[in-house]
Amino acid sequence: MIVPILHRILVKQDRLEEKDETYKRAGKVGILIPSLDEKVREQAAIDTGTVVAIGSTAFKDFGTTSPVEIGDYVVFAKHAGKTLIDPETEEQFVALNDEDLIAKFTKEPKNG
Repeated sequence: MIVPILHRILVKQDRLEEKDETYKRAGKVGILIPSLDEKVREQAAIDTGTVVAIGSTAFKDFGTTSPVEIGDYVVFAKHAGKTLIDPETEEQFVALNDEDLIAKFTKEPKNG
């Protein structure tokens, strides 16, 4: 389990295979695209995901309570944060500074 420290926000970043139309179509017909350098860069550029944990001092420097909650679907600064792999589940997350969050959606956009 990954626990964000201080002003960090832990986000389950959307997967390239779920957002990019080419990857979606390839997956539907059973084609798996290997993790080449280009795919890794494209995944890093995805700037949306779901908040899974919030550090204890997040947003306190702004004099406010957290404007996001666990489960909120958010957009964050492109290429922000640090990619982390949970050692227990091997799931990939991104740890962001609270100031890297740009907005939260009231419902998930259809085209991401």
